[in-house]
Amino acid sequence: MSLRQRILLAFTGCTALVALLFGVSSFLFAYHTEDRLFEALLQAEASYVQQQLDAGITAAPRLAFVKYYADSTDLPDGIAAILQTAPERREFAAANGKHYHLMPVLKGWLVADVSEQLVVRSLRPQLLLFLLSLLAVVVVVAAGLAFLLARRVLKPLQKLTQVVDKAGQSPADTGAALLSSAEFAPDEIGRLAQTLQKAWCRIADFIKREQQFTQDVSHELRTPVTISQGALTLLSHTQLTVQQAQYVGRLQSAQQQISQSIETLMLLAREQLPAVQPVKLLALVEQSVLQQQHKLIGKPVELRLNIAADTIIVINETALMILLNNLLGNAFEYTNAGIICIEFQQQLLTVQDSGSGIDAAIREQVFQSGVKGQNSLGMGVGLSLVKRLCDKWHIGYQLHSDASGTCISLKFPSN
Repeated sequence: MSLRQRILLAFTGCTALVALLFGVSSFLFAYHTEDRLFEALLQAEASYVQQQLDAGITAAPRLAFVKYYADSTDLPDGIAAILQTAPERREFAAANGKHYHLMPVLKGWLVADVSEQLVVRSLRPQLLLFLLSLLAVVVVVAAGLAFLLARRVLKPLQKLTQVVDKAGQSPADTGAALLSSAEFAPDEIGRLAQTLQKAWCRIADFIKREQQFTQDVSHELRTPVTISQGALTLLSHTQLTVQQAQYVGRLQSAQQQISQSIETLMLLAREQLPAVQPVKLLALVEQSVLQQQHKLIGKPVELRLNIAADTIIVINETALMILLNNLLGNAFEYTNAGIICIEFQQQLLTVQDSGSGIDAAIREQVFQSGVKGQNSLGMGVGLSLVKRLCDKWHIGYQLHSDASGTCISLKFPSN
């Protein structure tokens, strides 16, 4: 329900409840007043009858509907039987529709047959109709006032809500340009608009700084990386010893990873996803294995690939390469012996190793930035990048790890 509907419901509900309580109170007051009137009349008749009895005169009440009974056994309609169990009772309703009020005197009882004098009973339909009509009028008036009040009070809030809904519909729109707190009255909503405008301005400035920082870092790093890559290419074509060639190969692999890291920063800094293309998974996995192979040198590790040669994934190639480098790099780094299996079945890519596993204390937080095990040589960023890329590309991810090894599964969306 909207706030306007809630205000209308609250006003009309409270009004109906108050009117209902007023109606019930009116009936109770009318019945109580009527009873007190009969009690006062009987009290006056009792004083008069008592004077007659004291003077030795036959008791004769002045009111026609009041009678004097010297003995309780003469009381009408079983009143005597009721008095035996409830001697304090003074009002009786008979089965034949008669209604009696009773007043004791020194020698006997005064009984008033008030069946014809019950004004409230006779007026009850008219009184009920009047109260219902009054309830309807009051509810309508309350609903109208609530509507006007809600319209006046919620108008600036609705305007603020429209601004919030429009904000963020385009990448360049943060909402700061759409909102002017000066348009709102200096009340709670005005203070909210002012605070929201300040927050949006801070967010816009922050986004601008982050974008500029990413562009500057990318621009400044690309030039030296390109120069060093060219130098390494020239060096690789010169006469080198076997050991020097190995060093050059590792430097070239590191250069490639630096370039991919720059692409990662740019990729994660973009709000919109870059273009996708069909990617041959097996070729990219083999390329990642070659880049990470130095981590397996001297280790008795068997590498198994179970990926069909014609497997195609529609994704950005750079993003997929970053995912593979992080997953395979971790598997190669922390597996000292055994088997590493890379498998792809039904859009599910699985990397399973026989390493020592992830510490139980950090398994639940391992995808958070900066979280790493005691024996880790990294910065605890790799799996955080994996999570961020998976979230950005809507790729499901799941990790299972124990003392027998670690298995990470990536569920790619259907093409």
